[in-house]
Amino acid sequence: MKKAIALVASCLMAGTVGAAAASDFPAKDIDLIVPFAPGGGVDTTSRIIVETANTLIEGAEFNVVNRAGGGGVVGQTFASKAAPDGYTVLAMTSSVVTNPKLKGASYSIDDFVPVGLYNLDPSVIVVPAGSPFETAEQFIAAAKQAPLNIVIAGIGTSHHMGGLAIQQVTDAQFNYVPTKGFGQQLQAVLGGHADGALWPLGEAANHAKTDSVRILAIASDARDETFPDVPTYQEAGIDIEIWATFRGWSVPKGTPPEVVTALSGLLRKTYETPAYKEKMSEAGYKPVFRGADGFLQIVNSYATLTSTIIEESGLAQ
Repeated sequence: MKKAIALVASCLMAGTVGAAAASDFPAKDIDLIVPFAPGGGVDTTSRIIVETANTLIEGAEFNVVNRAGGGGVVGQTFASKAAPDGYTVLAMTSSVVTNPKLKGASYSIDDFVPVGLYNLDPSVIVVPAGSPFETAEQFIAAAKQAPLNIVIAGIGTSHHMGGLAIQQVTDAQFNYVPTKGFGQQLQAVLGGHADGALWPLGEAANHAKTDSVRILAIASDARDETFPDVPTYQEAGIDIEIWATFRGWSVPKGTPPEVVTALSGLLRKTYETPAYKEKMSEAGYKPVFRGADGFLQIVNSYATLTSTIIEESGLAQ
């Protein structure tokens, strides 16, 4: 009986300590793990977020830590094994969902707890400014005749999955050329070494504005205000209503709910800061916010969609 009482007391004390620790969060610096090389959309948006978030907390700050490799696997694996205390946050993208299925990564989506979504970025078909393809229809027609070379961030990324989705509904054929980061993708496209790319709109926008690349179609249910002349996928004859890259925060499974709530609240306050919204918009990324539950719904929906594509394409490991 004494042992039982002692055990209960121990558990209650542990809960009290956990609650106290959560109320003091953050008490030290937080590493925001970006599982990709500098220069891409995840890195760029993470640095914009951190710049604002660090003005909203005292006694600690966020540090962006790039851990690139394996199309996100290196950084995602690191984050999945980190202590579940809120001091290691993953900049989470769709590749967390697909990497375990495509690459046999050691983690699963269940090893992470969604914190919040900060960007939902529709995919676009991009070609070099000097490309012979003036429209998406011409691009797809050519890909039906012979495979086109498409640069992507890596196998299993949303870029790759988006290409496979296009192939399913149009019978187009693509050769996928993985690169180590957006910088190399950009060089390949600008130099005319690739027929095109499938980028999130946020990464393509600034280059399209300077006429260094041409956007042929956008995977959204409506045209974008910035590029009103660019048709949606469906308008261009590609039967895909929405295909978008999601960007958000997650933490390792087992992180105290109070800490998840604190991080989600901080991301919300960052979103509500006018200067943050302005910087995101100027960089070509539409700022949004959805809390932990809303982000979880998006993750689950993407997992359902891509599971079918992966299985039918014979890519599952």
